[in-house]
Amino acid sequence: MGEAALIVSDRVVENGIEVVARKETEKKASADCVIEKSYVSPGAPEESFNILNIEKTRGISDILRWHRVPDALVDVFSSSDFETAIAKNIQFGSFSFSQAKRPLALVGTAGAGKSLSVAKLCSRLVLSGNPPLVITTDRERAGGIDQLATHTRRLGLPLIVANDQKTLRQAMAQRKNDQPVLIDTAPVDPYDENALAVLMELKLFTRAELCVVVPAGYDSEETADVAELFWNAGARMMIASRLDQVRRLGNIITAAACGLVMTEYGVSENCHGGLEKITPKKLAALLVEKTENYEKNR
Repeated sequence: MGEAALIVSDRVVENGIEVVARKETEKKASADCVIEKSYVSPGAPEESFNILNIEKTRGISDILRWHRVPDALVDVFSSSDFETAIAKNIQFGSFSFSQAKRPLALVGTAGAGKSLSVAKLCSRLVLSGNPPLVITTDRERAGGIDQLATHTRRLGLPLIVANDQKTLRQAMAQRKNDQPVLIDTAPVDPYDENALAVLMELKLFTRAELCVVVPAGYDSEETADVAELFWNAGARMMIASRLDQVRRLGNIITAAACGLVMTEYGVSENCHGGLEKITPKKLAALLVEKTENYEKNR
């Protein structure tokens, strides 16, 4: 793997030890046309977050282990000031929906929150006076199209259903004045090579950037495997969903450590304001606050 490899997780398997690693030299975000990289320097003011002096209350490593962050990453994030370590080892960015940007396709496993995340982004864009073209390729899941259509109707947006390359081409042709394009995709089994191949074809055909919706609260090592597979299919960004519904966020840290750029996180089921930008400071605060809330309420 070389000196530049960051070990994300390891585990004993039948024939030895399986290691998931990120190569720093290879996994640099290339999706500059849809995301804008950002960094909030330690100590930058953010009104809604106030990090306590972690070193005085409990060790960073204890917090990370409580969140079920893999041991291979605990030392990485505990090596210096918490916020600084997060900013050093995780990439952060924000969506850019200015004119002529490439389409944004949300991808992920079943129930990850793709359709709801698309609805939240639609709401934001409509309220900002920049209504998007909304396309769904989710023709397999029962009620999947109806769920998103309910939200788009409320916003006065048409929802275009694309069943194949022909209808997808027709849908893309309806883009006006280089408006933003959001694509809701069908659930993907990341261990199915054919399903991942479909995503790669969609990326090539539409020139879309793939953004993985990663639900919080799942097993960290499993999430590392899934994040790696989506990366190999061309995804370079992630939205962390359901952070308001779970206690532990270890799998979110793990997915980001695999190289996916963290953009936003789900704060509620509400389509208006249900997504917020995530920064090193906010992520550090969330990890501390959830740990402290557990200690207070147990």
